[in-house]
Amino acid sequence: MKKLLALFFALFVFSNFQAIAQEKSKDIKMKDLINSERLTNNFLRYVKIDTGSDPVKAETQIPSTERQKELAKVLAEELKALGLKNVNINKHCIVTADFPSSDKNMPVIALFAHLDTSSDVATGPVKPQIHDYKGGDIKLSENVVIPAEDLKNEVGHHVITSDGTTLLGSDDKSGVAEIMETISVLVENPDIKRPNIKVVFTPDEETGLGSTAFDVEHFDADFAYTVDGGAPHELDTETFNAYNPEITIIGKVVHCGYAYKKMINSLELANEFMSQLPKNETPATTKDRQGYYYIDEVTGSGEKTVIKMLVRDFDLENAKKRIAFLEKTLKDIEKKHNGAVIKFEPKMRYLNMKEKLNEFPEVISYAEEGIKRSGLKPVQNSVRGGTDGSAFTLRGLLTPNLGAGGENFHSQREFVSVETMAKCTENVLNILSVWAERADEVMPKIQKNGRRSR
Repeated sequence: MKKLLALFFALFVFSNFQAIAQEKSKDIKMKDLINSERLTNNFLRYVKIDTGSDPVKAETQIPSTERQKELAKVLAEELKALGLKNVNINKHCIVTADFPSSDKNMPVIALFAHLDTSSDVATGPVKPQIHDYKGGDIKLSENVVIPAEDLKNEVGHHVITSDGTTLLGSDDKSGVAEIMETISVLVENPDIKRPNIKVVFTPDEETGLGSTAFDVEHFDADFAYTVDGGAPHELDTETFNAYNPEITIIGKVVHCGYAYKKMINSLELANEFMSQLPKNETPATTKDRQGYYYIDEVTGSGEKTVIKMLVRDFDLENAKKRIAFLEKTLKDIEKKHNGAVIKFEPKMRYLNMKEKLNEFPEVISYAEEGIKRSGLKPVQNSVRGGTDGSAFTLRGLLTPNLGAGGENFHSQREFVSVETMAKCTENVLNILSVWAERADEVMPKIQKNGRRSR
């Protein structure tokens, strides 16, 4: 009888301890656990590593540049030092690591960020500057000024920029730093209830091709989030349908003195084609959910001209109609100029993830709850771009995009503030907590309708 009483007492104490621990976990203010100095120092170290990707080389190799491997090695060593399990860098420069929960029957949530930076402007060497921002424009150089309008939400913050000769690399090294700070906080505070976590850093997001090297089908996670968006309160749940068409126009060149009714100048045909594109459907003349055509690059001579484009639309049928319009226009030009040869490659890059995300609404609602716990009002955003998450979602791993805090991506005017990165980190911590707290109610659904049921 005494043994039974002792066992009952032990179980009572243990169950109460668990209940107290869970309540304590809920009462923890995540923002008080974030080390802003460490977050900042990590970010500064990461942006100094030039990881610009190459959209041409990405067509045949991932990673498209060797320099992405340097940051991958740095992050892998830091993850090992934090005690994560199964830290690995594969042949495609994809860094993965496991952070198992001490609790049983927990979902597996993956956090993604990308290693590379855009090649739209100079990618390095990055010389980061920290500004104690009080208002007004920030002048980085004679020709590079960040206007006060862009900085209206940063008054009183510590704003980080480049020196104006390169981009900063906040896209997506803010996300990388925020994930690393999230893991550091959780390692330092083991009492915080959390799900099983997987950390993934991928190459070549900016080329749109890095996701093709990631084996989604055999990746053991229930859901994921990319930390690669804009403002902290934004949750990107919809992306463009994206095509990157490439057009090759081959003309006929003869001596100009004998060219009458013989020469076909490919540059003139390129100009004829571009003049037929709708003038009010460009990136500069559209916003919100409006799609566009964009001439990204034109190279050539009289004999051969190559045009590279971006075609974007939130509605897939409209995106297909845009591609059909381009193809018909080019065929008409080819027919008109007998002897010319025009090749058209649509090159689909990614599709809108919205409908797929709706299949398991908790991946959105739990993120919204986490953002609310950070004191923000969440807003679902239709992002005028794409993320690795859109590709992963359509392949079965539902992956909305969380804000990483940066602004003016892909330009010398790019910036992010320390305070905004800390708020984004707080969001990630709170979202993970929501998944852990709701595990009992969501796990049966995951096991029945999620990736685990396949």
